[in-house]
Amino acid sequence: MSEDANDAIVLPEWYTKEFVEPLNAGIASVFIVHGDINCIVRNPDVNKDRKKRTHIPMREFLVKMFDERKLVIFYNISNGPWFLSQEMEDLFREVAGLSPPKGGDALADAKAALAAKRDLPRDPSACLPLIERALRKLSDITVIIQSAHTVAPATGGGAALPADERATIERLRIWGQSTQIRKKGNIVLLMTDQASKISGELRLGESEIRTVFIPKPSKDERREFIASKPGGKSLELDSLSNATQGLSLRQISELFQQAKTAARPLDLEFIKAKKDKILNDEYGDVMEVVEPKLGLEDIGGHEHIKAYFREVLGYIRRGENRLVPMGVTLTGPPGTGKTAFVEALAKEAGFIFVQTRNIRSMFVGDSEARMEKMISGLRALTPVVVMNDEADLAEAQRDSPKGDSGVSERLMREWMKLLSDPKIRGRIVVVNCTNRPDRIDAALKRSGRSDEIILLPMPSEEERAAIFRVMFRRHDIPTDIVDFAPFAEATGMLSGANIEKVSLTAFRFATQEGKAKVDDTALCEAIRDFIPPATVSETDAMTVAGLLECSSRKLLPPHIEAIVEGIRLRGTIANFDTVIESLRTRGILGPAPIVLAAPPSPTAN
Repeated sequence: MSEDANDAIVLPEWYTKEFVEPLNAGIASVFIVHGDINCIVRNPDVNKDRKKRTHIPMREFLVKMFDERKLVIFYNISNGPWFLSQEMEDLFREVAGLSPPKGGDALADAKAALAAKRDLPRDPSACLPLIERALRKLSDITVIIQSAHTVAPATGGGAALPADERATIERLRIWGQSTQIRKKGNIVLLMTDQASKISGELRLGESEIRTVFIPKPSKDERREFIASKPGGKSLELDSLSNATQGLSLRQISELFQQAKTAARPLDLEFIKAKKDKILNDEYGDVMEVVEPKLGLEDIGGHEHIKAYFREVLGYIRRGENRLVPMGVTLTGPPGTGKTAFVEALAKEAGFIFVQTRNIRSMFVGDSEARMEKMISGLRALTPVVVMNDEADLAEAQRDSPKGDSGVSERLMREWMKLLSDPKIRGRIVVVNCTNRPDRIDAALKRSGRSDEIILLPMPSEEERAAIFRVMFRRHDIPTDIVDFAPFAEATGMLSGANIEKVSLTAFRFATQEGKAKVDDTALCEAIRDFIPPATVSETDAMTVAGLLECSSRKLLPPHIEAIVEGIRLRGTIANFDTVIESLRTRGILGPAPIVLAAPPSPTAN
């Protein structure tokens, strides 16, 4: 494509910044292109297009960008090489030494002509050497290797590749380092959906192969695409461009087609019904996309933590990303509201809400590929709130024994790299949820990766009354109870999740007795029926672990003195006096009260 044509249109940022600039600077000629490689992009020749298409498939875009080069070769392991024209194929055969010679022995000429008519080799070990001849003899060549991970696959755990694959990887590495190929202005694109599927040797800096990531479309790109569809300009473009966050243009195009087939307009309701399934089909093996339903008003108690999250939401709404935490760690016993807070943050921020899954796999190299898929998926779904549940199990200590050939270290390194990227601030908010923050690696808890560590303890009596009110409202349970304080007093050591169960049980009991509403009798019966879990010592241990990890005095539980005193009286923690002293030394607890000595007794006369 001519430079004048390039100047007349707006090319994708990934193309200009990550590809054209390094190429023009002469610092790279071989590129690993990964991400949304099957995307739809702006048509650079829209004014010349007979159908006036504003967007075209990725392969057609590449053809348009390189159609004026001397030779363009597409290659995949299944079909072998193919070319944009017969003239290009003839040139390749000539340079590769496959054209029939002119003149000479008639028999030899006939054999050579017969060989020239045969299909070009498909196998990489036979075809890539021919492509290399062209790269070294000619200038102005583009080679596009599709599904490059099938040509140069990654390996791990010490597994050995066959000799022919090792030779192919080494050949590609040499291409990346070759000044001869670079000076001739030749380009090699290694196309794959995930860079981690390609041999790690090609992704090392010393290979001089650059990596180009194709992201999902931005809000403006989605808006432009929706407007370009038939009838698109009459739609609510701002609402639809927000609602299609995380979807590729190809997926949005499919939504239009599905709506047309269903004889209905593409609206918010239709997108909402289809979007979660689309995203879970794409990323469901590494994370689950969840529709958030609870807001902060649906959480009982923890008013100081609600105030903190409202503060964060204010920064998000005002675009003050520098004040949005890179991450938050919520600790505390089970059932105290950690999941509810993460969900509420996502709902009220208007962010996509995802929950991570276990990405480990028994297959060599698959865990690393799944980690890359999750990270690239999170970047594609931004803005997003990520719930990293049971973070103490997912992220093992680096110095703990593993016996997994370094897989744990590699996974953690990639995860920490994401959490340290300043570009994600305000765009990807990771909330770790754990009962045992002391088991999470210190590097994951430091400021800049987890800016706040907040304890959600067992609720106080006042908070339990608030939780009862919220649960009755959340589940729309009819009742004539006005004051829940007596019931809160009777449910000491119950978590919010326990109170939810008691509330629903009371509704069931009232229904069984033919009552239209839950009354005092039904709720008292449900409280008497509930058997508290026999985990008081574990609950106390989790609470202490959370207290020792807290990062903000402002976010400490208001009833912290009562919490500590209750644990002391129960005697469930060994050497608890030492723990109390540590809490006082760090300012988590106030200083010990001064006990005045008793005055001397009066001397008897």
